[in-house]
Amino acid sequence: MRKVLYFVAMAWLMAEAVHAGQIYGSVTEGGRGVAGAVIEIDCAGAVTRGSTASDGSYRVNVPQQGRCMFTLAIQRQRGSVVVFSYPNPSQYDFEVGRRPDGSLELKRR
Repeated sequence: MRKVLYFVAMAWLMAEAVHAGQIYGSVTEGGRGVAGAVIEIDCAGAVTRGSTASDGSYRVNVPQQGRCMFTLAIQRQRGSVVVFSYPNPSQYDFEVGRRPDGSLELKRR
């Protein structure tokens, strides 16, 4: 029994080490939450997808750690910014802006 508990504890610890953390926050445009925007977080080629809720909030569990590219897609337009995934949850709040050519720009709040 003791060996089984040891094995289970080690497996749990290894699973926790593989899972880096959560990236969460909100996306607003003009002071209002952006609903239904598609989110992609690319960490070294491993892409994790999510979307914003009706109030613009989001939570994405990212299995990798390190430098990642956060991409937001709204009505066929995309904007990207660098974020970092850590073992603990990381908060990134963004304000959507528009460049002169109409493309999206994500600004940290």
